[in-house]
Amino acid sequence: MIPPNAAPPKTIVIVYPGAEEKIRKQYVYQTYLTPQEHDRIALVPGNRLVVKFKDEVVGEGQAILVERTLLERLSPYDAMSAGYETVDAQKKHVLQTVLAGVKKPEKAEFWKVLFRWL
Repeated sequence: MIPPNAAPPKTIVIVYPGAEEKIRKQYVYQTYLTPQEHDRIALVPGNRLVVKFKDEVVGEGQAILVERTLLERLSPYDAMSAGYETVDAQKKHVLQTVLAGVKKPEKAEFWKVLFRWL
């Protein structure tokens, strides 16, 4: 079996406007993926990541945690580690981006990705 960090890095793009400063300063950061994005890049814990803020490459990281979650499970810690001011701001942005177009967003699953810088 090939270890997850031996494969070429996967690319994650972060677009939340308030996240740029947090991305550059925090050692551990969290972002979210739609089920389609997760399936497309086949992300698992241990994968190396190329982290981009919009079009700019910020650095390289490694996925620590990749798990399914629901909107109601988001906590103040999730908001802080993802660069949001409050949980409400986080939920609003996730609804507009990750869960855009979903029929029942409060019951829809999406992927939480926690990563650290290499």
